[in-house]
Amino acid sequence: ICCQLQMSQITLSEELLLCPICLDLFNLPISTPCGHNFCKECIQGYWEIAELPQCPVCKQKLSKGPEFKVNTLLSELATQFKKSSEDFSSINDRLHWINEINQTAGISRENAAREIQDCLQLFQKLFHMVQKGQEDLLEDINSKQMQVELKARGMVVALEQEIDTFVQKRASDHHHFQVLSTSTRACLQPAVYVGAMSRAVTRVAGELEETVGVHVKRLYETEIQRARQYAVDVTLDPDTAHPKLILSENRKQVHHGDVALKLPDNPKRFYPGVSVLGNEGFSSERFYYEVLVKGKTEWDIGVGLENVSRKGGNMLNPENGYWALGMRGGQSYWALSSTPVSLPLVKELQRVGIYVDMECGQVSFYNVDVASLIYTFTGYSFSQRLFPYFNPRRNQNGTNSAPLIILPVDV
Repeated sequence: ICCQLQMSQITLSEELLLCPICLDLFNLPISTPCGHNFCKECIQGYWEIAELPQCPVCKQKLSKGPEFKVNTLLSELATQFKKSSEDFSSINDRLHWINEINQTAGISRENAAREIQDCLQLFQKLFHMVQKGQEDLLEDINSKQMQVELKARGMVVALEQEIDTFVQKRASDHHHFQVLSTSTRACLQPAVYVGAMSRAVTRVAGELEETVGVHVKRLYETEIQRARQYAVDVTLDPDTAHPKLILSENRKQVHHGDVALKLPDNPKRFYPGVSVLGNEGFSSERFYYEVLVKGKTEWDIGVGLENVSRKGGNMLNPENGYWALGMRGGQSYWALSSTPVSLPLVKELQRVGIYVDMECGQVSFYNVDVASLIYTFTGYSFSQRLFPYFNPRRNQNGTNSAPLIILPVDV
């Protein structure tokens, strides 16, 4: 409980130390007169394209060409948090297992009820098997116990008769010892039957647990296979790409470069956010595609509305028209809602499936490699076309240079 409390405190501290523009820990933070804080590079990039200097959060207008000093206290807090968060990596490993249980709870009620019914039937069969074995065992033990008692009584009578003639019949001693040895073996037989039954129950219980695990995995595999029926061909739209993003020739891959390309600054292009949209928007009831994130330490992927803001602060959450998943620092995963939700996954993500059901108002993310659900946004209404959204994040001196890759889907 103590460890869980400390982790909740760290999560709260990290939210306070996130830049509202890049959603990352502050880097050289500065404070505006209205009391909001931003990374120096982020706010300068925002002011370069703004008609009038203003706060990206509260929109308060500022004096022309404001110059602010770095908030050394906030900068030191961000640095100390980065160091202290490493101490809780072992706790995150254990929380990963909790996430697996939480993900299982996301199964639809109808399918969950069916799985529970199957499990109950298996347990009932096991219970009846154990009950029947117990009855047979008790009957067998009682029968053998009666036989042992009858033999013992007969032996006592025989021994009493032979005591009178003991001296004359020494030769019969060996026979008596054999009879006693035989009765001892008979008394031990019930314990042997009990041990055999106990081992059988343990084996059946292990097989039952394995069967339940297989059924849960098969359920997720069925969900993903059903989603793949709505697979669409996604390519990247170069007219929306940030000037430092490099797209492959087939427009299936994107990564962050060091030099900005000389491109026209059209209204569709993202800046300063290093993002790009898919070339085609979707208004159909359902669609699905897969993205490879292997080898990257930071990224954001998901979907966005057609009219999302392309300029200035690009805060990813459903209120701003984005439904996205993100990775930070090579180890933490986040569902980017109005309050980002930490996702302590057990295994590193590589192949991510994105499934959108516009009629039901939900966006789901799947770990395709292990057939499991990562996170689902539910309860939304989509009044416009949705476009696939990609943000490979900055390459960070080569540590995050791997591309985001749109994969072909096997139906």
